[in-house]
Amino acid sequence: MQDIKFITDTHKFKYRVNGVIIHNNKLLTIKMSNGTSYCLPGGHIELGEDTKTAVVREMLEETKTQVTIDKELAFVESFYTDKNGLITHELSMYYIVTPINFDNIPLDNYTNCENDKGILKNHNFEWLDLERLNEYDFKPDIIQKKLFDKNYEFEHIILK
Repeated sequence: MQDIKFITDTHKFKYRVNGVIIHNNKLLTIKMSNGTSYCLPGGHIELGEDTKTAVVREMLEETKTQVTIDKELAFVESFYTDKNGLITHELSMYYIVTPINFDNIPLDNYTNCENDKGILKNHNFEWLDLERLNEYDFKPDIIQKKLFDKNYEFEHIILK
């Protein structure tokens, strides 16, 4: 299926989902390719796919385990300039999810390889202590703040 994203010479649009897994007061994150930043597992929604189906699919692809959805955490509309200078409009839905069982998710840092439409991607997973989440370069910072503050109430957030 086709990911929902569009790119022009000057602009980019992305529609994404992200899963929040918390276990023993730790958050499952992916260390980004820059080697210093962290984000949540997730990915693009496919054309014709709803966000709940997408987050379950993305979590299976990236973490290699089935999840159930506990609740919606946030819908974030972001407007920013990306590292390539493209003016970016991103819609992201964040869900708190629970693995059906933790057997497929190591409780130490680990790496998984995902075949994303024919492109192999290594994901370096790290468990970050929620009590220290504010000490990390975590993207996006508005979700970092919600999780650090243990604010699990749903919010629609617009970042410009």
